[in-house]
Amino acid sequence: MKVQHENRAFTSEIWWVTLTDIKMNCIFCNKPAAGSSVSHILPASLGGQEWACLPDGLVCKQCNQYFGEKIEKLALSSFPFLPFRVLLGIPTQKGTSPKMSTRIGTVKGSLRPGQIGIDPASPEVEEALQAGKITQMRIIAEPTEPTAVCRMLVKMGLEVVARDSPDDARKKKFDSARVFARNPVRGTHWWFVISTSHELLFSRFLNGISTKDWVAGVNLSVYQFDEFEAFRLQLLDMIIFTPLDGWVLPPDMKEFPESDYRLFRVKI
Repeated sequence: MKVQHENRAFTSEIWWVTLTDIKMNCIFCNKPAAGSSVSHILPASLGGQEWACLPDGLVCKQCNQYFGEKIEKLALSSFPFLPFRVLLGIPTQKGTSPKMSTRIGTVKGSLRPGQIGIDPASPEVEEALQAGKITQMRIIAEPTEPTAVCRMLVKMGLEVVARDSPDDARKKKFDSARVFARNPVRGTHWWFVISTSHELLFSRFLNGISTKDWVAGVNLSVYQFDEFEAFRLQLLDMIIFTPLDGWVLPPDMKEFPESDYRLFRVKI
């Protein structure tokens, strides 16, 4: 697919302003959203701070709470997000260290970028670590919660649209994305693609990534194609892409190298 133009972009350098002349209904359920809780486009557990928040009146408290408890909690505990959180030491909303399970034990973020801790799986593993016999850690690049990951991506994409134009986000063309993110119908299909420059990404982690580098390396955009729009999330040297319309078929992955491009299909 060829990108015609990029019409919506959202980074840490773009700060939100208060919108006054908008319809104060939730973009997901269309119920009143005035006085709603803070809604992050990029979750706080991925480093999203004030710059990643939507103005009041776009997402109601009930939908915001639903996404946090039912979607984001699962998605953020899965590849591709969990390794970033652990290796970068991004704390949870409660301020605790993120952690993930591996074959050698539980890996914990230290809350200091570039430093991690390991709770060995066994005394033998601990002895091998201390002796320098284990020097590598394998991370399985496969989402354990692909549906939650996909729904969170679609939710983020619709919020980027709303950040750019609240009225656009409420248009009928985004109804399938709205329903898939908030209340999907059984049998619904969706997909997302992850593109990774493994060599560049690993070298970044080896050299250490500061919080400033991480925020600068995050980009949330919605691209306009001939007949649909799609959400693109960039996390350093990883790009994740998903359509914002349910009828869009996935690309023919034969044209892309499998090691660098992975297609994930989900079904409700």
